[in-house]
Amino acid sequence: MSIISDNNKIQFYKYLNGDISGRDLEDFIYKQSDLEQQLDNKTYFDLISFNYKDKNRNRLQDFLLGQIIDEGQFETWKLKKTLNAFLADSKRLDTYLVKFYHLYCGTYQENGQRKFAFKFLGHLGLNNFWWLNEGYLTMTFGENWKIEYEKSIADFEFYHKQFQPIADSILTALEDNRIQILSNGTYFITDDLKYELESDEIFKLEQPVRK
Repeated sequence: MSIISDNNKIQFYKYLNGDISGRDLEDFIYKQSDLEQQLDNKTYFDLISFNYKDKNRNRLQDFLLGQIIDEGQFETWKLKKTLNAFLADSKRLDTYLVKFYHLYCGTYQENGQRKFAFKFLGHLGLNNFWWLNEGYLTMTFGENWKIEYEKSIADFEFYHKQFQPIADSILTALEDNRIQILSNGTYFITDDLKYELESDEIFKLEQPVRK
């Protein structure tokens, strides 16, 4: 695996995360003069030889993760980014909880195993806002379901404040390596955090008292 600067890594992370296009990455590669010195000759030659059109995205991603970017470090960056965005945005609380659910479940491999399944996100990812489901609201409140939906959306900040300490704890643990995401799709977690975050009893939200 090549050793490149953190600033350069972030550009590759952005591409792998879908934040920038292949053309954007290509422009970066040709403009970043220090990148050639940070990569061995073969890796750099292979990198600049790619066709950066979207149809080659899967092959380029495989190359980056195999030769340049440590997948565990990329997943760590991605999770930190998601946690920071979640902490700063209470209005899309339900959207982020769905993201945490998918990160909790991980991705299935051809051998039937899961990769990058983060059980320590259970308190966030398993808190499903089932009462926002349109079917449930329609069955319960009939034609007034939209009114109840808007009331629930207005409660997001109330719920968000309860989730903040959990998200902060995970983010801090990633920063000081008490949680370490490994390139093979597993992770290390300290015993105290495992007990705190991976309990079978999922964090129970307090419900707001409406007038």
